[in-house]
Amino acid sequence: MAKIVSKIQTVSGRVIKAVVVAALIPVAVGLLVGVLEQLKSASVSGINVARWLAWGFCTYLGVHILLYRPAPLLRISRAMFSPLAVSLFGGQVASVEPSGRSKGKKGAGKKGDDGGGGAQGSALVAFSPYVVPLYTVLACALGWVLRQWTGRLWVEGAISALIGATLAFQWLMTADELQQQRDQWHVETYVLALCLVFVLTLVITAACVPWALPEFSVGQALAEGLARTHAIYSVGWQQLFL
Repeated sequence: MAKIVSKIQTVSGRVIKAVVVAALIPVAVGLLVGVLEQLKSASVSGINVARWLAWGFCTYLGVHILLYRPAPLLRISRAMFSPLAVSLFGGQVASVEPSGRSKGKKGAGKKGDDGGGGAQGSALVAFSPYVVPLYTVLACALGWVLRQWTGRLWVEGAISALIGATLAFQWLMTADELQQQRDQWHVETYVLALCLVFVLTLVITAACVPWALPEFSVGQALAEGLARTHAIYSVGWQQLFL
């Protein structure tokens, strides 16, 4: 009987995660479109900021695939951010890397399924560097500093490309890191983790972009993203049930 209950709980958990993933994908797409649309009107120099950001993103993508994956940079960002995360969330630094596999399958180890509050805090500390794009935040801060000393016309495109490159770094390196857990996780757990990272890093990036591009409106970007998300939900509902 206990095995049957455990099996039902496992299947139910997987179904719930799959439903959450299905609900998050339109949110991710909608927010991305909303941010890109708002970026198009965030320039004072007449350049297409979204295009520069895309160029930076694609440049890093090519480097990542063909030349070099800068894993040390991710470890540096984790080392820089973990003390702050510990002070905010408590606990100790946990790991979601393969070295923690001896503890057995947890479904989503980084989410603190192993019990006590300290473990949950540690898991949150371990996961937080993946959802806080530290180098993107620093790129936006650099844009703010350069705006004080140089003209916007000289730095707007370069900073936009740098934001795109650092965001690509965050997403691709996180996907690589989490991929090492694939033998531990069901596919829906892995995709759920990626969706959460994508959405949260996008929101944090949108909140920081106004430092470098004051014309960028976070509120309008989120409103546009939610409108696009609603449109995707509506189309999906009509296709499935009407």
